[in-house]
Amino acid sequence: MSQRRSKEKHCLVLIDGPGSGSDRGRVHAFESARDGIRPGTVHEVPADKPLPTTVAGRDWQLLLKPRLDVAWMGSESACIRVLELPTTDPSEVGPMLELQLEKISPIPAAQALHGYEVLPGRPNGATTTVLVVIVSRNAVEQRLAALAEKGFVADRLDVPLARELAGQVLEDGLWIVADPGGVEGLVGIAWRTEGRIRQADVLRLAPGDEGGRALASALTRVAWAAEVEGWLNEVPTVRVVGPEGLARRIGGPLSEWAGKGAPESRPGRDRAAVAADSARVALNGTGLTLVPEDVATRNRQAFVDRLWVRGLGTIGAVYLVLVLAGLAWFTHKENELADEQVNVRGLAQHYTNAMRLRDQVLILEEQANLRFAALDCWKRSEEHTSELQSRVDISYAVFCLKKK
Repeated sequence: MSQRRSKEKHCLVLIDGPGSGSDRGRVHAFESARDGIRPGTVHEVPADKPLPTTVAGRDWQLLLKPRLDVAWMGSESACIRVLELPTTDPSEVGPMLELQLEKISPIPAAQALHGYEVLPGRPNGATTTVLVVIVSRNAVEQRLAALAEKGFVADRLDVPLARELAGQVLEDGLWIVADPGGVEGLVGIAWRTEGRIRQADVLRLAPGDEGGRALASALTRVAWAAEVEGWLNEVPTVRVVGPEGLARRIGGPLSEWAGKGAPESRPGRDRAAVAADSARVALNGTGLTLVPEDVATRNRQAFVDRLWVRGLGTIGAVYLVLVLAGLAWFTHKENELADEQVNVRGLAQHYTNAMRLRDQVLILEEQANLRFAALDCWKRSEEHTSELQSRVDISYAVFCLKKK
């Protein structure tokens, strides 16, 4: 697969499967920092159940916080090879590897997927050493489908045994490295001479002593071929990287084969360290990946489409809620208006009655005032009549007196 510089600063590495060592998988979070890779939270997840969306969900937050999701491909289904390509131009490594693929691949090219990683160092200054991993296309598709069912969309597929070989084989010698994925009896074999990794392969050891003898026989065949090719002149130092049980199991046959005593034994790195190495090369854009470019592009497009669909769905839901809220508000206002109209009609009736009562009261008041005015007139009339009568009586009396 082609390699590109990663722009992401965050990474998740999923470790699961039968080789994970338990019935629970782990998701390791890492963050790119100035001083390297900074480990984050480790989530334990059931190996046979989907991952929680809070752990590996892909939503709009990835737009603000881009992230790479890396999963491990089982080392038992991988074929590991080493190639020296006559170029120092990174852009020429991929095409040259394509030309050599049919020669080194045990799987037909049409049925295989491959990834490569440039190993550090150029001893002669004119070649580039690459570590090539070849896997059946069907196995990769099954792995990606299984991850999708678990809710984990892998941007990259790394092979832990290849990652361990690239991180451990730093000195000359014959290296036998146990699979960090935990597959029983699976080892990677790497030959390094003159500062260059010459040969790499994957071998599954048979149970018991047969595994050590079969390993010694395979090493003998490789040593003969190396002598013919001219890059092995003496028996190299044998180093076993892995659990102590592996060194005890194959130590005897290896001692007989090398003739130098017991092989050097070193403990392998734990899965967290290998996962950190996977995250480092993924964020640097330098590690191998088995995810086809078209699949990665389709996943990114599906993520964008899903965001659009969710965004449009959210907008539609908000619009529908606003419409329903508006209808409810208008209905409420209509009910209030109807209630007010009923109240207005009731008040109008009361107003009419009040005006009629007021007019009746005014009429009664006017009648009462007229009665009182009539009484006042009658009283004044009586007073004037009495006064006139008195004057008449006095006048008559005076008249009578004058007549006498």
